[in-house]
Amino acid sequence: MGSGDAVDADRSPGPPGWPRKRWSAISARIERRRAVSDERSPTTPVAPVPSPERARVLDYLRTRAAALGPSGVRARVRAAAEELEAQLAPLDELAARACPSGGDWSVAQVVDHLAQTQIRAVDELRHLLAGRRPPPPPVYEGLISGAATWAPWEELVDGLRSANAELDAVLAQAGAASTSTGAVRARTILVANRQEPDGAVRPDTFVAELDWKEYALVQRLHLLDHRNQVRGLRAALAGDVGRP
Repeated sequence: MGSGDAVDADRSPGPPGWPRKRWSAISARIERRRAVSDERSPTTPVAPVPSPERARVLDYLRTRAAALGPSGVRARVRAAAEELEAQLAPLDELAARACPSGGDWSVAQVVDHLAQTQIRAVDELRHLLAGRRPPPPPVYEGLISGAATWAPWEELVDGLRSANAELDAVLAQAGAASTSTGAVRARTILVANRQEPDGAVRPDTFVAELDWKEYALVQRLHLLDHRNQVRGLRAALAGDVGRP
């Protein structure tokens, strides 16, 4: 450091001409703000406020899970699976692979998605009912395999039926599970339909910690959601067939 770089200990560290006391007061305020900021991040992040759509989904799951026993949960999941399978029964290979609307999944893709998701959900439920937290990764949304484009339609349907049967078999054992299993949670990926200010409805993906009954009821909602999707695809296909 040269002689011209020497710092005068009595000089204000602020801009030239600023009194030392004034700069010290400003500096102290800055440090206080930094301290407050440091307290908030990153160890104590501010919790996000859930959207109304997320809150409704979670409230439904918690309310229904609290009101239902193991047999009630199983009956509702089974009924949803049967309703979905009934929608698939009239379809043949050609109809299952048709995409009546650009960008939409075919019924074959819906069925593959459900089978891939359901069989993984079964494994997570086994962990929950055994009193264990399922290991990562969680069952992510939108799972689909390459088989949706080449596997025979009947094979895809059989795969879904098998996954549904496995889910029912696991839920049949839930009555014998220890009551302490309700304290174990699974990290679960949920999707709610969120209405934007422009009126458009868009998927809102979020993470929730669910016990085994809440988790099982998510599978019911998932089945019913795709039952409605298949119903809509069938209606669109019928409209296409009726056109000249």
